[in-house]
Formats: sequence, structure tokens, C-alpha cells
Amino acid sequence: MRTVKYLSLIVLLLSTLSTNATTAPKAAPWTLQTLAGKSLSLSDLKGKPVLMVFWATWCPYCKKLLPGIERLHQKYGPQGLQVVGITIREDGDPAAYMKRYGYTFTVALDGDGLMKAYHVPGTPTIAVIDKEGFWHAHLRTSDPNSTELEDAVRTSLGLAKLPKKAAPAQ
Repeated sequence: MRTVKYLSLIVLLLSTLSTNATTAPKAAPWTLQTLAGKSLSLSDLKGKPVLMVFWATWCPYCKKLLPGIERLHQKYGPQGLQVVGITIREDGDPAAYMKRYGYTFTVALDGDGLMKAYHVPGTPTIAVIDKEGFWHAHLRTSDPNSTELEDAVRTSLGLAKLPKKAAPAQ
């Protein structure tokens, strides 16, 4: 019985360790129009990590998250991170919204068709795709300071995760 437990543990550890970019699923391809009126495809971004945030101007959780997305764009864009905000279920004016808040990341319009392919149950949903086009992370957060999100971005760029904060003394 003890041997079976150890073998099960070894199999579990090996399967966890063997999960990498080559076994992760490829991200679904897409082509959408940007706010600038240009066509943008995921294949255009090949060789660079991509942070995609599915959002809408009416979404209160997106309003909370987007300052953090802009911060990541400013911080990691020079290192190759491509940030694309993909509008879904949109009935507002994304161009006016971006201008009003001073956001500078790329916005792709009408991403409703991608919702199923990217497992988007609602807004905001974030997908991080690595340099080879494989899924790296899939997150649902509205925290603009999410360390989980920033760590996903950092590891997709080949950087170490953020140092853990020490627990407060009691």
C-alpha cells in the first residue's frame, strides 16, 4: 500500500513537472480591427508575449483593472510585452474611453467571436500568451495591483517572479 502511495506521488510530480509550453495548448488565432482602423492578428505578434484583456467600457470591474493594465503596458512594453485590450459586448465608445483615461495600449474591437475560444465568461478576463503562441496564463481579476497577473507577465518575458512580501509581524 505504501509503495502505491509513493508511486502515485511520483507520477503526480512528474506530470506536473512535464507541463510546459510544448504541452500547453496553442492560443486560438484571431484577426480584429483596432481603434486605429488597422487589422491586427495574433500572428502579427508572434515572437512576443501578449497580454490580452477582454473588457467593455460599461464594466465596473474593467474600470478598476485597466489602470493596472496600462501600468503593465508601460513597465513591460519596452521589454517586448504586447498588450491588447479586446472589447466584448460593447455598446459604448472605446476610443473616447481610452482618450479620457489616457490609456495607450492597443485596443481591438468586436471580440465577441473569441469569447468561446478564450474561455471568456465575462469581463474582465485576461489571457497571457507566451512568445511561442502557447497559453501561459488565464486570469479573472479586477485587482489593478494583482501580483498573480504581474508574475504571469514577468514569467512570459523570461523574468523571475516578484519577491514575496513578508508576512506582517504579530
